[in-house]
Amino acid sequence: MDERLKTVDEIVQKYAVVSNPIKSRIYVGLGCLFVIFSLIGIWIPGWPTVSWAVPAAFLFSLSNERLFRWSLTNRFFGDALFSYYSTGKTLPGHVKGIIVMMIAIMSSISAYFVWYVSTKGDGNLMNPDSWTGKDEYAFGSITILAVGILGIIYVLTMVKSRK
Repeated sequence: MDERLKTVDEIVQKYAVVSNPIKSRIYVGLGCLFVIFSLIGIWIPGWPTVSWAVPAAFLFSLSNERLFRWSLTNRFFGDALFSYYSTGKTLPGHVKGIIVMMIAIMSSISAYFVWYVSTKGDGNLMNPDSWTGKDEYAFGSITILAVGILGIIYVLTMVKSRK
């Protein structure tokens, strides 16, 4: 996107679409659930806020123009959503890097703990023959790492970033 959208009206005009009534009700219900999760994140440390607000805004853009406008202008996460939509649904480059690092770190930690519990078991780290876990070939750990790598590839290739 070459030009940044400047007003809520421009964003609504570009991204809001009308769905059939049944889909609209489902989307509004899910969007409201995600807004509740976002509001929880305001008071609970570590619980994401904007991560829940983005899908809520997306669902509102498909179902209810009034709620879509509200999601772009509310005082808790409206600025972040407005910035996201006004720049063509892009993320700042540094945020994209943080996302990739978090996926790599969390996938590695998860894979290690799954390996430790289900493959190594009570055995000695330096002696694989002594490993007593039920997951003999570490399929759980390998799966976690593979999904993490796919997530990183997706973020690097499919998520647009801005400077």
